[in-house]
Amino acid sequence: MGELAKAVAELEEQVEDVRELRKIVERLDMEIAARMDEIETIGNAILDLHGDLDNQTAEYDYMAVEQSAASLRGLVDVEEVLPAIDTVLLLTALRDDEPIPDLTLPLSVFENKDAGEHPRLTQEDLDREFQADLARADQRWKEIWDDHAWADPEERDSEWAEHRAEAEREAIQDRARRAAAHIEELVDYIGDTLWPDLIEAVEAGDRKRAVRALAAACAAARETEPAYKLYEVNLSAQYQSSPMSLGAMGEYLSDFETWLRSPKAE
Repeated sequence: MGELAKAVAELEEQVEDVRELRKIVERLDMEIAARMDEIETIGNAILDLHGDLDNQTAEYDYMAVEQSAASLRGLVDVEEVLPAIDTVLLLTALRDDEPIPDLTLPLSVFENKDAGEHPRLTQEDLDREFQADLARADQRWKEIWDDHAWADPEERDSEWAEHRAEAEREAIQDRARRAAAHIEELVDYIGDTLWPDLIEAVEAGDRKRAVRALAAACAAARETEPAYKLYEVNLSAQYQSSPMSLGAMGEYLSDFETWLRSPKAE
């Protein structure tokens, strides 16, 4: 084989090697893109839950609210999300000829229920707001009627009692709305704050930051379970106070309750 032929053969080998390398890089790019798409799709699904919850709480569909809260916890499952994060980081390092990231971490970071700065709400918080609502309603009534010349003290007492009963019903409804809003706040915190931070961290190759965001998301998602219980308790109080304030759901529950209490045919 002449020198020219040998040179041509060597060039052909180099070209073939380049082609193979390009194919490898393309496969890596495709896998990285697929895993990033998984992570971003989870973020979009979390944001979609806000709209679902908005409709469900407006319709007092407490069963659907419970299911949405459970769906959120499933979306941020560390056993599903962390492998996707690590795959992106590992393949990106291989593709870019960078040091392999440390993929070890203490599991305790995901077991810490207090991780992150997610919204928190307790029954005590709600009850304080409830009392504040009543106090404001009482103050408004006094500002309007205290200087009124009542011909009959019983009429004043009757008006006051009617006002107080209505103010209490409204405060009970507001308390249930605040409990419902708390669930939405948790969803929004994960979808609007934590997940964009997680995606940005993965894209930057910052595993520590990504894991921290994921741990905070898991903690916030776990919080939806007690948050739902809080909502359920206060919605039940609203139903007891004013069944028809729950709209179609209140009518359904009232009819069901009547049916349960009705004598059954032998």
